[in-house]
Amino acid sequence: MLLALFLLVPAARASGEPEQLEHWLGKLSRAVTEVEYRGLVTFEHAGMLETLQVVHAVRNGEQIERVRYLSGEPRELVSRGSSANCRRGDNPMARAALWSKAGQAEVQNAYQFFLHGEERIADRDAVVIEARPRDKHRLGMVVSLDRETGLPLKSMLVGERGRVLERYQFVQLDLSPLPESALKPHSAGARRIDNSGACVTAQSRWQLRWIPDGFKSVATHTLPDGDMLVFSDGLSVFSVFVQQLGRELEFKGRAIRGATVAYMDRLEVDDTSYTVTVVGEIPDDTARLLARGVVSK
Repeated sequence: MLLALFLLVPAARASGEPEQLEHWLGKLSRAVTEVEYRGLVTFEHAGMLETLQVVHAVRNGEQIERVRYLSGEPRELVSRGSSANCRRGDNPMARAALWSKAGQAEVQNAYQFFLHGEERIADRDAVVIEARPRDKHRLGMVVSLDRETGLPLKSMLVGERGRVLERYQFVQLDLSPLPESALKPHSAGARRIDNSGACVTAQSRWQLRWIPDGFKSVATHTLPDGDMLVFSDGLSVFSVFVQQLGRELEFKGRAIRGATVAYMDRLEVDDTSYTVTVVGEIPDDTARLLARGVVSK
């Protein structure tokens, strides 16, 4: 309830605040791509609390990140590059990469930004910024920036009435230089993600009759049984899967896990059945509208 009240009350506008906000958004954009660090992070979603070890480095202008889950099922991800709009995978730290676009004009057309004072996280001073959506088709966000570096020490996705759907937060941060050994995976089964290439722009027979203002197509991937279309407004990302299935299969409905919604519907084109699945950190109603708006060109 306190968070709901906090988000519903506009931030007080002190003299020079627009310049201060622009300063912090710029510092954030640079920090997520340029600052090297390692630390421990808690990730809360869908009623679960996970602990992660995170290492982020820059080598010859390329970002390298290693994320190792210290609780739950053993998992480790090693990613290179920064095309987070195209391939987020299951790495919660990809949200930080998306914040690098927060200062861009098209993002500010979709969200209204506010400064909300300061707090202390991982024994460091932080500045709190809210990204409030200008319509009902995207989630709100709150990020707390390290005052020294601009790194996002805490990030929350917020739904209706200020309900926190997802939260990651540093509990320990180390900014000392990283040795090469820190970037090597600790497990033989580590998953490797290559984000170094440009977003794929394959052709697809599918299109959406409607998408929320501000969202644009950023990638199209060809799948063995269909296509995946990826859209982003700069801070939020959703994907649309259109896959051919046998008539005996009937997939409809929705599933929600934390801030991520998956809405499934059925589509018939030329006596062929397809399943349409919309997956993303967007409101449930938006996912439903998107799924029902898929058509063949």
